[in-house]
Amino acid sequence: MTVPSPSSAKLAKQLVAAMAAIHRRGWCEGTGGNFSCVLQRQPLQLLMAPSGVDKGSVSPEELIVVDERGEVLRGSGRASAETELHLALVQTCGAGAVLHTHSQAGTLLSQHYAPHGAGIAQLSLQDLEMLKGLEGVSSHTSRVAIPVLDNDQDLRRLRSMAEPHLGAAPYGLLIAGHGLYAWGKDLGTARRHLEILEFLLEQHWRQLLLQALAPRTPRLQRHGLRWILLDIEGTTCPVSFVAGELFPYAAEQMGALLLAQQGDLEVQALVAAVETAWEQDPDPLAQALRQRAPTDVLAYLQWLIGEDRKLTPLKELQGLVWEQGYRSGALRGPLYGDVPAALRRWSSAGLQLAVYSSGSVAAQQLIYGYSNAGDLRPLFSGWFDTRSGPKQEAASYL
Repeated sequence: MTVPSPSSAKLAKQLVAAMAAIHRRGWCEGTGGNFSCVLQRQPLQLLMAPSGVDKGSVSPEELIVVDERGEVLRGSGRASAETELHLALVQTCGAGAVLHTHSQAGTLLSQHYAPHGAGIAQLSLQDLEMLKGLEGVSSHTSRVAIPVLDNDQDLRRLRSMAEPHLGAAPYGLLIAGHGLYAWGKDLGTARRHLEILEFLLEQHWRQLLLQALAPRTPRLQRHGLRWILLDIEGTTCPVSFVAGELFPYAAEQMGALLLAQQGDLEVQALVAAVETAWEQDPDPLAQALRQRAPTDVLAYLQWLIGEDRKLTPLKELQGLVWEQGYRSGALRGPLYGDVPAALRRWSSAGLQLAVYSSGSVAAQQLIYGYSNAGDLRPLFSGWFDTRSGPKQEAASYL
């Protein structure tokens, strides 16, 4: 294998970093999405992510290089079938980078505006300040029209359908049920265009949702409803986020928190409360752990996390760990797609919103404060956790 040049190695690191950031935004879940940069023009070579891999964890060494026919020149991975569209955008539009995402908004709107065999459709956008983030757009009053094509498993045929419309496209193309292609003259520009277009698509579907749901709001008021009390797991965000991301992150980072905050009186008080709970814990596994390592409170905390215990000082410590994760960008609250618009609609209707969750108030506020829809904390009037009592008891709700 040819040793990459310093410039190609730098580009590989930049592409991997861009993919990881896009993955964190929830725009290429699972193995979805594909991403490329022009490595050289003559002869044409593209640096790409291989097909069928998690785009959030690809290393620079795992990237592949393909030629103008989409054949792999270097690397052990397989080129995506959608390489045809990447090549079309590079050759027709002069793109230096192409980023393809499967976001909720892009996929939803691509289906909503699909031409269904009628050639090509368009999604028109106007009167939004963020339009000015697209190259060549200088006013919010400008109108852009994103082409929408039906999906086709024959990528050569799909490419031939797309090519006549790419020159007039605003650096974006939607494929029905498949998502968004965004591009630019280089990776930085393509990433900016992607973020702008994803924002505009998110804004557009929320506008459609508000229009559809607005007539229902007065019914809530007529029935005398004043408050909406929400849980989090499985209600406003996936259960898998808590069990699959938050708990492992807390278990991994708890030791670093205890070490860094060993002089903090609040943290020490929480640790003391955990130690007291450990002494009184009737679970045989907890007592066996205590016999093996009576002073290792970290081991007990990690065990509690694995057991998903609803212990208040544990939840408080987890909240402190998660706060660092959210602030660093390692964590983000993945709210369901319909949640932000519903919260805003209810709030605008004069309803009071509150959360009651077994997670600490601090943890609740982090999920909504660092969500995939921005900071939604101002929409809420109340926050309640296990200090109000066990969730299985009616008195807690009173």
